[in-house]
Amino acid sequence: MAREHTLFVMAQDIPWDEGLYSGTRPGLRSKVLSIDEAGTDATVVVEYPAGWSADGPEHCTAHEEFLVIEGEIEINGISYGMHNYGFFPAGYVRNSASTSDGAKLLTMFYDAPQYQLGETEEPHDPKLLVEHVDPLPTEWDPGLVDPQLSAGVAIKPLRTDPYTQETSFLYMSPPHRVPPGMAKPQWTHSMVEELFCLAGTYVWGDCGRMGPGGYCWWREGVYHGPAGTDVGYMLFVRTVNGPLDNIFDTEKKPFSWDPPYNPQLPERLRKHAKPFTERPLA
Repeated sequence: MAREHTLFVMAQDIPWDEGLYSGTRPGLRSKVLSIDEAGTDATVVVEYPAGWSADGPEHCTAHEEFLVIEGEIEINGISYGMHNYGFFPAGYVRNSASTSDGAKLLTMFYDAPQYQLGETEEPHDPKLLVEHVDPLPTEWDPGLVDPQLSAGVAIKPLRTDPYTQETSFLYMSPPHRVPPGMAKPQWTHSMVEELFCLAGTYVWGDCGRMGPGGYCWWREGVYHGPAGTDVGYMLFVRTVNGPLDNIFDTEKKPFSWDPPYNPQLPERLRKHAKPFTERPLA
């Protein structure tokens, strides 16, 4: 099911809900960043309080993709720290899950999640499993970036879906892109691009300045930009409905470092939206 175009909202401005949107996981808090029309697939920030643990073994009925944005969580004996990543297919068994000091995870659910004790009768798809990625010690790869984009940007790959070629990755830019006075075209994609800002600031010429906690569900065929950064940034990026592509307009438009905040948001988010200010993530 489709989700509404969202570009952009700061996660810090969205209120917390108790548990998850599907009615499971009491004791946690969550913020729904985007959700489909059926109320099933969603992207949320999930807060695990200090001392939380889950009874195991258990499994989730939905695919669960996550990136740690604050704190640390242990799952099946593996410690997931800052910016650590995992993709657990539906039915993947968690024998243990806990956090000592608390954690916040950016989490993508591929259906309305329910957590059930024990193992499932149908085991998870091993081709989908990405048990653990710690991107911190790996090198940034500029060779994975679209050559139409400015020099200096680079990627750390996290996952490529073996069936759909959808991808998840970290994306970074150095500062001073684009210099004042330059003009660039707007651009779009043939697929959905989901963005979450982890560090730095990303300036959208038509929407404003986005900082850590900034979130986008960029629908296919919708043009935005020009865009740039004066201080650099790091983003989590996920593509939906296929691999990443970029479609550039032919007309160049002037770029400013200080555009007004002019978001394109669903009604439920519009009432919470505020311009970016420096504050704790999510």
